[in-house]
Amino acid sequence: SFFRPHLNPTMVRRKSQKQNNHNPLTYQEARSTLGHYGTQKSRVGADSQLPFGHCALSLNPITRDAVVSPSGTLYQKESIVEYLVRENEKLKEWRQSYERQQVEDEEKEKEEEGKKKMREIESFSAKDGGVLTSADASAHVSKHASGRLGSLKGMGYDVSGREEKRAGLKRTSYWLSDWTPDAGEERVKTPPKRPSSPFSGREIRLKDLKAVTLCLEEESGPGAGAGSAPAFVCALSRKRMTTQPCVAITRTGTVMLKASYEEFARGDMVDPVTGGKFKEKDVVELRKAATGYAASGKVEAEVYRPTMS
Repeated sequence: SFFRPHLNPTMVRRKSQKQNNHNPLTYQEARSTLGHYGTQKSRVGADSQLPFGHCALSLNPITRDAVVSPSGTLYQKESIVEYLVRENEKLKEWRQSYERQQVEDEEKEKEEEGKKKMREIESFSAKDGGVLTSADASAHVSKHASGRLGSLKGMGYDVSGREEKRAGLKRTSYWLSDWTPDAGEERVKTPPKRPSSPFSGREIRLKDLKAVTLCLEEESGPGAGAGSAPAFVCALSRKRMTTQPCVAITRTGTVMLKASYEEFARGDMVDPVTGGKFKEKDVVELRKAATGYAASGKVEAEVYRPTMS
C-alpha cells in the first residue's frame, strides 16, 4: 500500500478497523449493551457469611456438643454424625453397584475369551481339512481382484461396496438417527473408602472429630439481648471471638484466640485454662469467620463468563 501523507501513521484506528479480531466494544459499552458480559462479581452480605461458633451444616449456634474437624471446621456433633450416617448409606449402595459391575465385566470377558477360542479352533479345523474359511477366501479374492477394481475406478466406475457407502453416508449425513453417536454404557466409578468432608472434600471419619468447649458470653455482657444470637468468647482472655484467627487444642478441648495461644500457651505447651500438656499436632487453626465488611475476609463472589478478546 502507498503512504498517504495527510494521515498520521501513529493515529489510533477506528473500532471497525482494528486488527487481530479484537473486541471492538469498550467495557462500558459491553456492559450496557450485552448485559451479563465477562466475569460477574457480586458483594456478599453478612447474611451469606457464617459467624463464629455456628455449625457449618445446620448453620445454627453450637450451644452443646461442639466438635472440630481436622480442617478446622466447627460442627454440632448431632449434625455431623447424621451426615456421616447418611453418606455411609450412600457409599454402601455405591459399592454394591460397583461390585455388580465388576461381576458383569468378568462374565463378559470370559464370554469373549470363549468365543475367541472357538474361532481359533474352527479356523484350525478348517485349515487342517483343506477348507478355506470365509475370512481366508475373502483375502484370496481381494488379492487378485484389487487390480481389476482399481482399473475400473480409474475409468470412472463406482466400485465402492455397501459398507463403504454406509461409511460415506455416515460422514456426510451425521444428523440422521442411524448415525447418532452413542455415549456408551454409563460406568460406575470406583467408590471412595470413606465419606468426604462437606467442606474440605478429604476423607473424614467419626474418630477424626475432636470435642471442644465453646465459651458463651455472659448475658450481662455488651451486645447481649433478647432474641440476639449467642456470642462466644476466648476461654483465656474472655474477649469476644468474631473474625479473629482462633485455635482449638484438641487434647484439652480449649478454644482461644490465636494471639492468646501464641502469648501464653505455645512457649511451654501447657494449656493455661486446664493445665494439661499438649503437642503441636493437637493444635488446630479454626476456619476463619467473616462478616459483611471487607476487612473480615473475602466478601466478593465471582462467576466466570466467556468474553470476546
